[in-house]
Amino acid sequence: MNFNMTLAQRVQSRILQYGSFITLLFIVSIYLSTSLAIFLSGLLGLFWLLSAQFMALPGTLKKNPVAAWSLFLFLCFIFGLCYSSATFGEAFSMLMKYRELLFIPVLISFLTTERYRCLAWKAVVIASVLILLISFLMDIGILDTKMGGPSLKSRITHSIFISFFAFFCAHKACDGMRYAKLYWVLFILSIYNLFFIVEGRTGQLIAVLLILLFGVQRFTKKALLVTVFLMAILFALFLTFSDKATRINEGLASTHAYLQLHPEKTEASMGLRFTFWKYSLKLIAEKPLLGHGTGSFAKEYQRIAGNELSIIKNPQVPSNELFITKNPHNEFFMISTQLGLLGLLIYLGFLTSQYVYAKKLPNKEKWLAQGVLLSLIVTSLFNCPLMDHAEGHWFTTMIALCFASLEVGVKAEINHA
Repeated sequence: MNFNMTLAQRVQSRILQYGSFITLLFIVSIYLSTSLAIFLSGLLGLFWLLSAQFMALPGTLKKNPVAAWSLFLFLCFIFGLCYSSATFGEAFSMLMKYRELLFIPVLISFLTTERYRCLAWKAVVIASVLILLISFLMDIGILDTKMGGPSLKSRITHSIFISFFAFFCAHKACDGMRYAKLYWVLFILSIYNLFFIVEGRTGQLIAVLLILLFGVQRFTKKALLVTVFLMAILFALFLTFSDKATRINEGLASTHAYLQLHPEKTEASMGLRFTFWKYSLKLIAEKPLLGHGTGSFAKEYQRIAGNELSIIKNPQVPSNELFITKNPHNEFFMISTQLGLLGLLIYLGFLTSQYVYAKKLPNKEKWLAQGVLLSLIVTSLFNCPLMDHAEGHWFTTMIALCFASLEVGVKAEINHA
């Protein structure tokens, strides 16, 4: 009997090791291949079941409230199926888009040892360097992947990945350990790539805020003030003289137009995001408590926007201009429209838990967890990162990696790379 139990434990341990190794491949696949990431995520789920980690799930959720909040949010989407105004197929499809929320408790099971967490951070570095190199090669014409821009992923996705990588490199360089000079070079290349090659506005904003966060984490008050002053000067020069600042200036112009009270102002001049947000707020006001249900946004948005368009005809806006979105490009509005105040509070609880429990991590994990949280909040203001495939996989994986040490109560600093 004892022999059988020992054999079962050995098998379980071996499956966990395989799962930890696949986790490393999964991290790299998020940066490089959507189809591979989907395949490996399914494989990780299978290994999680085969290793009987579901039996340890209550303990994981108790030790790791961040994982608990992510599971609560997913359960809220399941509850939203019961009253959704969308068809069951549309609602279930939306539920599957948020399945990444399950990755946090699953991946934590494979990242409980310091060895695999260190290897996972190395996987992040390798994947980030690869997409950075590919971006530069695409920009100079050596590579052509027909992506419509100098990045392997979309401009938004790439800029999010690289902005955090720049933040990571700054911390590694500041540690003054081995390869510090190389990390400074990677930091400079990342910033250059963000502002002069790919030009993703979301990533640019994240990069600026992450540099400020880095200053808060690492510098004295005097050094932080100097950093803010230098950044303000550099950013002003960039906006004034660089032809690469066009997209930022367009965003500022759209915001300015939206705030003006001129009767000739059109929906087009305000920018589509402002239009999406305006109608999202009206949908939330209709059912503020529980929302319209999982997967309901596209249908309800078309209904309310179509009703208003039939009342206020505007020849400068095509008749289907307001019907072309399936999400409001704002995670807070997306969740609130579907799940109401209940869903929004759970999402805010998910974000707050990261802020609170990051303080319980060793400094290096704490700083990176704070960077991931800031990136998620900023991205949530302008996109739907948990719903989008690449961003959803990346954010939930990074959250699991940062907070996995809570599972074992790690006190010591961890050398990431």
